[in-house]
Amino acid sequence: MNSLTTRTKMFLVFIVISIIPIIIVTINSYRSYTKLVNQQVSVVTSNTISNSLEKIDGIYQNINRITLTFQQFSTVPGSPTVADQLYKLINNKEVGPYDIYLARRDMQFFFNNLILSNDYINGIYLFLPDGNSISYTNNNTDLHFGYVPFNDVWYKQTLQKKGGLYVGNVSTKSFIINAQPSVTFARAIYDFNSHKLLGVLMLDCDIKIFKALDNDIIPNMTNLYLVNDTGNIIYDNRMSSIGKPLPDYLKSKISNNSLGNKEEVKNGNLTVIKSFPDNDWDIVASIPINELYKPYNLSEKLIIYISITCAVIFILLSMVLSNQLTRPTIELSRIMRTNKQLKPISTNKYLQRKDEVGILYTEYNNMIEAINRYIKESYQNKLMTLDSQMKSLEAQINSHFLYNTLESINSIAEIEEVESISIMTKALGDMFRYSIKTDSELVNVTDELNHVNNYITIQNIRYDNSIDFKLEIPTEIYTYQILKLILQPIIENSILHALESKRMKGSITLRAYEGNNNRIVFEIADDGVGMDSEKLNKIKKSLQEQPKFTELGRRNKQSIGLKNVHSRIGLYYGLEYGLTVESEVNKGTTIKLCVPKINKNIS
Repeated sequence: MNSLTTRTKMFLVFIVISIIPIIIVTINSYRSYTKLVNQQVSVVTSNTISNSLEKIDGIYQNINRITLTFQQFSTVPGSPTVADQLYKLINNKEVGPYDIYLARRDMQFFFNNLILSNDYINGIYLFLPDGNSISYTNNNTDLHFGYVPFNDVWYKQTLQKKGGLYVGNVSTKSFIINAQPSVTFARAIYDFNSHKLLGVLMLDCDIKIFKALDNDIIPNMTNLYLVNDTGNIIYDNRMSSIGKPLPDYLKSKISNNSLGNKEEVKNGNLTVIKSFPDNDWDIVASIPINELYKPYNLSEKLIIYISITCAVIFILLSMVLSNQLTRPTIELSRIMRTNKQLKPISTNKYLQRKDEVGILYTEYNNMIEAINRYIKESYQNKLMTLDSQMKSLEAQINSHFLYNTLESINSIAEIEEVESISIMTKALGDMFRYSIKTDSELVNVTDELNHVNNYITIQNIRYDNSIDFKLEIPTEIYTYQILKLILQPIIENSILHALESKRMKGSITLRAYEGNNNRIVFEIADDGVGMDSEKLNKIKKSLQEQPKFTELGRRNKQSIGLKNVHSRIGLYYGLEYGLTVESEVNKGTTIKLCVPKINKNIS
């Protein structure tokens, strides 16, 4: 068997699972025909009633769960439960309409959610022990003004159940405005600690709650009834007996149904009764036997002809299917075996198919592409990481050297009382100290702005205070964190390319505000010479290019400035963040920097 090909094995499997059952069925059909029909009828009826039982029991359990949640769950997360709200009302000796209004408002979110998620609920009503009521509805129905249920049968029976679920008959409720035939579920709510009555909850439900009952029944054959403990019909699939008592001959069968499940054939009808495990309801189905037997009245010759025909068809199908199903697998195994010693290659076969075979070939091609891409990217990423480490080490060494040198110059300037040199060297020293901080890539906005101010201090001394620098930043912005060294390079770009060419006093304004989607936007605007459209488009195109590795140790002019800042932001935060540039000749340039809002207290 192990030496056989997959195609042959599959052909034999198809033959075994198709021909042998046909032979067995043909031989035994004469002896077991009657038994088979009876079994089939039993299975059909049992499945029909069991499915209906499960559906109605699910509806009952859902109502039971909904009514129980009023004691266990909060009206709004973190707020008191419904039972707590009722306890507060009944213990208020001077409760008035405003107190009822406040309680209804506090519970409205919870109740409306229940109504919206269960479209069969017409209304939810809470009756307090003092006669007050709170109602929630999803249509024009509501309680009649001044209605008090104390003397109604449903209310008394609900109290008698001591917290159990009461189910009423299908009827039109006289105490509800614009009422339609409905079924009522009610439960008394008690305080967990004192067992004191807090109120009575009533759910008024449309009879469509039982609509799923007749989805799986045998059409035009079955009379299906849902009956409560008093023998009244809650629902029937023909919608003709709702609210009426069950016929006496069926009611007597229910009373004798001590085991909860019963089947009986009488007068050509099969009567099936099943009881619910968690309540006093019963499902009663009456099915005509003759209608069930019709599909099984096959002649002996027809059975033989069908068996022979099926055998021939299955043999042919087995040959075709075994060949069709195994051909793509055999082809793929050949490709993989041929290329196992060479570079993995993809294939274009079977890609147009939409079934599992097409998925298999598509995923195989994706796998090959992913392997090739991974090999390429893995080496490139290692080189980029090594280059970044070299740049970082080089920058730290240079910064430490310059910082120490500037400290020495600053000391000499203070001794010699040369104030401008002292100011410049101190500012430059602070800038280098800030640039070599390594505890985190993220810094407070305050620290980044101090770094910018140090830079402006140096440049103002250099340009004889010809730079008018303005800060327009709300206080709350200072509490956030941003990526280090992303504002100063943009200020430097504005001075070098906008104000320096202007040859007169200029201004730079740094603004910040909170944007949409939890973002912070920094806006650096100058009144310099600006840029023409060609230069502006070149910069925008540069910002759109993805950062890429060129050569280990290689440096270029784009390692600082706008491109560098934009690339660092994109790599750290994501490609949806970064820089945008707008400029107009002789009017100035505005650069917007967008980063996510990150609070310093969030790790």
